[in-house]
Amino acid sequence: MAKEKASQEEIYRVMRADIEAGSYPASTRLPSVRTLAKRFSASPNTISKVVSRLMESGLCTARRGVGLFVRSLPNRKLTLLVGSNYPEPRDDFYGHVERRIQERCQADGIEIERYHITASDPAYGPDVDRIRRPGRVILCIGLTHEPHLKQLADLRRPMLIIGCAPSRCNASSIVPNSFRSGYLAARHLIRKGCRKIAFIGRVREVRGVTLPEAESLKELAGVQCAFMEDTLPLNPEFIFNDISQVPARAATLKELPDAVIMPDQEGVEAVQALKALGNKLERVALGDDRVLERAKRPAAVVVKREDVVELAVMELHRLLDEQRTSHRAFVVDSELHEAAG
Repeated sequence: MAKEKASQEEIYRVMRADIEAGSYPASTRLPSVRTLAKRFSASPNTISKVVSRLMESGLCTARRGVGLFVRSLPNRKLTLLVGSNYPEPRDDFYGHVERRIQERCQADGIEIERYHITASDPAYGPDVDRIRRPGRVILCIGLTHEPHLKQLADLRRPMLIIGCAPSRCNASSIVPNSFRSGYLAARHLIRKGCRKIAFIGRVREVRGVTLPEAESLKELAGVQCAFMEDTLPLNPEFIFNDISQVPARAATLKELPDAVIMPDQEGVEAVQALKALGNKLERVALGDDRVLERAKRPAAVVVKREDVVELAVMELHRLLDEQRTSHRAFVVDSELHEAAG
């Protein structure tokens, strides 16, 4: 049995390579099962299983009473959908990951067709109806809307989703461990003697629609877990959904926090938020490893961008090469780094 399986795998790879190399051009008929059985010195049953896999991979199609024909599909093409309304990757975590994946795919000869959110699309992602000819694999970056991901899964292509682990469709996923990030941040501050810890979450806005950032909720759950371990109360007044609401709400607080956990964010809003919460704050930033490149930085819990890129490229190659519906879930752990001296 094991021997037949190995021979079946070998025949499948040879046939797939022949089709992709153009030995059997698009729309041409493949040799019969008996002819292929003779070529590979295999049983007709083994060849039938190989043919089934070739059809499952989308490389060929059967015409009743005529035979098996090679389909006209792009050899190495990804359909990329991003949860952004910008035509190019932005200078943020997902933008960096997208840019690096594109560079790696281009070097490997993989074509990418990119879709971003346009004025005619729903706020949660590019309209599925726009995808006329999906590639061999669908890659989603920064998309979290479950019904939308289910629609994409209905295109019947292997999928890789970065930033979300969907429950309504079968897809590979790569997710930063946000719960761990919140937990590590809170444990660090509690050990330093902080007890009144504020938490600032994130929201994202697409064409004027404010959407909650699911990862922030997981970070907050990690913070709560750290407090529960020491039976400490987490003051609800110190929890802010968004950095923009901090100055107004902080002005109404009876007492100010002694520490804050917040997104890695710079600029006017961050300065105003920190000033409103008090000048003598211990701070932990949640972000990626770009935080560590700064000469002056707070303590930070970071996810390495290249860890996500490496996993994504590895899984994309697997899905492109195997064309199977099996999926894998990856979680990328974050690490705490003390403040720069």
